[in-house]
Amino acid sequence: MLALRHRPVRVSVAAARRGDLLVSVLCDGNLEPPPGGELRAREAGTVGAVEEHDGQRVARSQLLVRLANPDLDAQARAAQADLDRLSAERAAAAAEAARAEREAAWRAQVAAADRRLVAEKALPEASAAADQHAAEQAALDARKARADLAALDGGTPSRLELARRNAADLARRVASLTLRAPFPGVVYGLPRGLGETVAAGQLVATVTDPDHPHVRFRVDQPDLPRVAPGQQILVTFSGQPDRQRHGTVVSVGTGLREVGGRQVGEALGDLAEPAQGLPANAAVDVQVAIARRQGVLIVPRVALHRDGEERWVFTISDAAAQRRRVEVGAIGLAEVEIRRGLQAGEEVIVEAPVTLTEGTRVVARRP
Repeated sequence: MLALRHRPVRVSVAAARRGDLLVSVLCDGNLEPPPGGELRAREAGTVGAVEEHDGQRVARSQLLVRLANPDLDAQARAAQADLDRLSAERAAAAAEAARAEREAAWRAQVAAADRRLVAEKALPEASAAADQHAAEQAALDARKARADLAALDGGTPSRLELARRNAADLARRVASLTLRAPFPGVVYGLPRGLGETVAAGQLVATVTDPDHPHVRFRVDQPDLPRVAPGQQILVTFSGQPDRQRHGTVVSVGTGLREVGGRQVGEALGDLAEPAQGLPANAAVDVQVAIARRQGVLIVPRVALHRDGEERWVFTISDAAAQRRRVEVGAIGLAEVEIRRGLQAGEEVIVEAPVTLTEGTRVVARRP
């Protein structure tokens, strides 16, 4: 048993080396359509027609889905009928006012001429009196016609303008029941069948641009201040683990929300290459390169240990594990920068079958 206690422990080692270190933040995210690619119902209704199929390429303004809302259609028709009625009334009132004005002006001219003729003894006063009465009546009729027209045009806004706005608003709402592609791309997420109930605000279809993919990713709260627009990203999909897609951070949100027990912020990135072979809303892993150190001394991250504020590695001296305090710089996903405490070429222990302590006898296993 004593011999077993002193049997050397076989450990794996790696040499400290000079190289480039990429400091990254790992995030999870999803591919998503460009802004405006999510088509949501502005009005409640039922699916009346689905003109395309999931995965089909569509052109800008191509018809995708028609929703049905009979009540809204009826309101729009009633509003247009009310507008037509008021417009006809206003046109008739304007025509009547113009006719009455012309009649009043003519009657006034006749009465004025009669007064001259009476003064010249060329017209009986009775005839002049009759024409004067007719002129006064025509003036009353003109004032009434103007009042009727003013009643239609009065108010701010007028009855006619209110009817016009109401009809236009309802026409826009009816038009919104027809959903069209906002830009060229691929459509997915279409309704599955006719008659399906759709609530206002519900996502009805999505159009994405596979040639210019976007990714929205979630950044854990401690890492959020280190992520900024312009940084490079690497995107991987679990179905294609050996392929990385490059991109750039476009924007970083400042708010936080809880996702799966984590406090996260959201960021948006653009990919530099088409997302061929990826589902349009694929879940992806995103690696954000927040810094790059060139020509620094690095060791595998698994070699680094921490005790409070002290950080250290195990080296080998006289076939025994030796604890060596180090000063750490940048920390990457798999490697760390060592600023003090090691020299290039010195070996550190990266793997051991047991928990090592200072002085444990070891036998190094090298790659």
